[in-house]
Amino acid sequence: MPTIHPKLVEIVVEQTPRAMIAMLIVSSAYVFIFIKYIPLLILLVWVVFQIFLAASRFYNIKMFKKHLSQQSIKGVKNNKTLFIALNIFQAVMWTTSSILVSIYAPPPFELVSFVMIIGIITAAALSMSSLYKAYLVFFFSMIIPQIIIMLYHGEHQHISIVIFTSIYIPATILLSKAILNSRISSIEAHDELEEKAGELHTLSTIDSLTKIYNRGYFFALSNDILLISEREKKKVSLLMLDIDHFKKINDNHGHQTGDFVLEHLAKKIKKLMRKSDIFARIGGEEFAILLNNTSLKRAKIIADKVRSTVEDSVFSHNSVPIKITLSIGVSELNENNCSIEDLYKQADEQLYRAKENGRNRVFP
Repeated sequence: MPTIHPKLVEIVVEQTPRAMIAMLIVSSAYVFIFIKYIPLLILLVWVVFQIFLAASRFYNIKMFKKHLSQQSIKGVKNNKTLFIALNIFQAVMWTTSSILVSIYAPPPFELVSFVMIIGIITAAALSMSSLYKAYLVFFFSMIIPQIIIMLYHGEHQHISIVIFTSIYIPATILLSKAILNSRISSIEAHDELEEKAGELHTLSTIDSLTKIYNRGYFFALSNDILLISEREKKKVSLLMLDIDHFKKINDNHGHQTGDFVLEHLAKKIKKLMRKSDIFARIGGEEFAILLNNTSLKRAKIIADKVRSTVEDSVFSHNSVPIKITLSIGVSELNENNCSIEDLYKQADEQLYRAKENGRNRVFP
């Protein structure tokens, strides 16, 4: 059984309660019309089965919801099989209703029953077309017995109805297919829109070269973290990192090598970060790391670990080994540094001092 798009199943889940309420209303109308002719006990048994069918369909959509939330393909497939089985059962019940009319009610009430069945089939196209094969099973399970009943009666009017029904069959199948295609087109358009929105969000938050956060998103996210940290009285520190003599790499080896170093440096540093840390490329060869729930003392230890890891690494591009070092400035959230801008300014000043004191070091 092929995989079904979850949104098609969601449409069936959404439509089924209305369809079942409509079915119970039609069942009530059927009882009201034919209680005069069909024995009461038989009608009561038929109504009980209709109520059982409605309860089973509600259980079916409940299980659909459960398996959709769990993203269980097997569960959805099993419930589609149950959906088809219930459709066949529903067709049997309505075929039974037509047979009862033929047995107990005088002509031309069999034509009234036929019109009722055609209405149910047509209305079902809206609620079932999303599971197209299931609808086809329901459609033919409903229509074929009606054609047989009309042929059994055999009068000119019954034969005429069979002829018109043969025209109705392809028209209804095409209608249900058109509904399905329209829904699929709508789902595909929605999915494409979500994908484009995701891409736009990525472009607005992620640095295209290093695949870490960009400057704008770093400052926006950091502001939120600082507000939470101040409220919860937690420590926050900021590291400013700069590659020493990065211009020489571009001048001696070319900008492609420089880009390679930036990309792979970001990957190496990211492996050292916690999930709660915010790592971003601020611009050029400059990076920032916001360390959540981290004191200045602990931040300096982390900074030195980053520095030493990079110092011990070799970035090989086109068989050319590239050695780099980092200068790192550290600042801490306190009364003097109470915003991300203050933290950034203080860490940047410390970074400048690290460079003044010989580079490849953490300051203070």
